[in-house]
Amino acid sequence: MALDKIKSLEHFLLTEKAAGRKIAAVNSYAPNPNHLDLQKNKDKYGTSADQNTAGKNATGETVYIPDRSLVSIHNSGAGTSTVKALSVPELLTISNRNISYANIPSANFNKVVAIDSKNQNFIVFEKNGGEWEVISYVYSKTGMDSKLGFETPKGFFSTAMGKYVMPYNDENGQKQGAAKYALRFCGGGYIHGTPINDVEEVNREFFMKQKEFTLGTYSGTRKCIRTSEPHAKFLFDWVIKRPNRSANAQNLSENLVVIVF
Repeated sequence: MALDKIKSLEHFLLTEKAAGRKIAAVNSYAPNPNHLDLQKNKDKYGTSADQNTAGKNATGETVYIPDRSLVSIHNSGAGTSTVKALSVPELLTISNRNISYANIPSANFNKVVAIDSKNQNFIVFEKNGGEWEVISYVYSKTGMDSKLGFETPKGFFSTAMGKYVMPYNDENGQKQGAAKYALRFCGGGYIHGTPINDVEEVNREFFMKQKEFTLGTYSGTRKCIRTSEPHAKFLFDWVIKRPNRSANAQNLSENLVVIVF
């Protein structure tokens, strides 16, 4: 199924390029570390409003495109454009302010992380000699709807950036802990290593093992895709070849497509 999704994206990019259409990503992320005024309302496809791009279909109905979703530009106007997201079955009109051309893969993209959210599997693909090869296949943990979190959105995403350390806060806005080797693929959703709360640092190895034992079993993050810390580092190093050691935030050296299904 993961390969089918990759083939669908390849076909989409080639077809849209042949039609003379530009490929972009929707961009509507606004940092909200203290979880204020989370927009829990959903559209007819089950996509939440929070951190995602609102579009209008032909009948004026609001449909949300998950942040960083890949889209093709069908018509571009002074303030709005009509776009087609591979993950949404209809054309939508969105604000031009929510269109980004940064970190957009070409039709010859060669690095993919595919997440099977039903089975909590994490599959890493690289294209070599024209063939997609599995270079890593591990367990994962995805998001679930909760007071502070959301289900990990399904779709095709262009990874925006990375962070060596991704801190997170509790429901009162106080620093709670951090995860390492994080790659932001959708809104505030990152692929990252197992998070450790500050109070757990005194016995880090014990708590790390306890948490990693639950990978591949059930969802439970706030939106992110969790993997083991060593695997997160492997992925981080795979796409960030020229790190800036003096900064936490990092630019990707190579484009990474994240597919969640």
